[in-house]
Amino acid sequence: MVLDWRQCIEAESTGDWRNVGSMCCDMDVYRWNRLLVLRPKVPLRALPSGHYNPDIVDPVTAIVNMTSMGLRAESSIMGQSLSVNDLFTSLTLEAAGLDPQSTVAFGTAAHMDNACISNVVSDGGIKVSAVVTGGIRGNGGRAGDFATYDEAETPYCHKSGTIVIILAIEAELTDGALFDAMLAATEAKSCVIQELQARSLYSPRIATGSGTDQVGVSCLRSSYVKVDSAGSCSDVGEAVVRCVRDALYRTFDLQSGMDHRTQFDPYVIMSRFGIDFKRIRDETRFPCTMAQLLDAESRLHGDTLAATVVHAVARVMDDVALGTVPEEAGLDVVRSLVEGPLLTDSMIGPFERVILDSSDSILDYICFALSTYLRHLACHRGVSA
Repeated sequence: MVLDWRQCIEAESTGDWRNVGSMCCDMDVYRWNRLLVLRPKVPLRALPSGHYNPDIVDPVTAIVNMTSMGLRAESSIMGQSLSVNDLFTSLTLEAAGLDPQSTVAFGTAAHMDNACISNVVSDGGIKVSAVVTGGIRGNGGRAGDFATYDEAETPYCHKSGTIVIILAIEAELTDGALFDAMLAATEAKSCVIQELQARSLYSPRIATGSGTDQVGVSCLRSSYVKVDSAGSCSDVGEAVVRCVRDALYRTFDLQSGMDHRTQFDPYVIMSRFGIDFKRIRDETRFPCTMAQLLDAESRLHGDTLAATVVHAVARVMDDVALGTVPEEAGLDVVRSLVEGPLLTDSMIGPFERVILDSSDSILDYICFALSTYLRHLACHRGVSA
């Protein structure tokens, strides 16, 4: 039987409305089925990105972020026109008793139970709130990477990893200020991703976001507090950045298990260059049992010395790829970073010396260096380099 998304919507259990938090602009946040619903008690207007709401929505009766129904159910939408996806969204909103015309809607594969709310007050006394969902492991990309699909051929393309940022600002913003706030939120998002060194899946670079990220900014329709600039260097923009950073860090941890600790891992850092367990294992033969090797790999994950060295090597590799550092000069720097700080003289025998000296690329060199270090860990259980 062919699965149809309409049948899935009709078969979904409605469930109860559950209050899970609050935001500024007198807005309550609810969970209903697979939806996160923001219900304002005062008149709002909003600037959303994405295709469902192509213009500023005024007035706004609800703002919704919804989790997808899963790959099998949504496969019946993929490849069809955006109007089909819009119909899917409209029917979902109607099922929740919401008005599709005055509801701002976003969609993601992230689960709404992992949404994080942040509330701050700017130095000037303006309240700003953000609710954020998202992951980056499944769809991370860097601005400038090659496009992964042609929307003229495949209009609807669902990807996991979407980051959705919904902002509320308790003031009356001009259209330009709404755009400013959206830019500030986007800049804050990219900063967090850079700080976590989340990889692009489409190039060996650090990601700046995902190709399906969405941002929505809402504000009061009328207020004695008026804002005509909300860039990242403004009072309101600075609050937007703080809000987004706080919520995004927390939702990355909940949705993807991603934080500074899990990211500061030699394997994670080098994964964007195609270096994985197998590549490192294949560089040499290990005179140990599989149990010893797995134990060594487990310890390498949390080895801060190795992670620090590898982080520095990755930066050199980025500079070589950009053309700012010649490959030969970069390799010389990498040798100085690795030999001594990470690979001590006792780890480098005649055989290791030949392989290391014959490496004419940073990638080959660091792969064998990590393999040598791993072999040392496997053969010297309990010995910390």
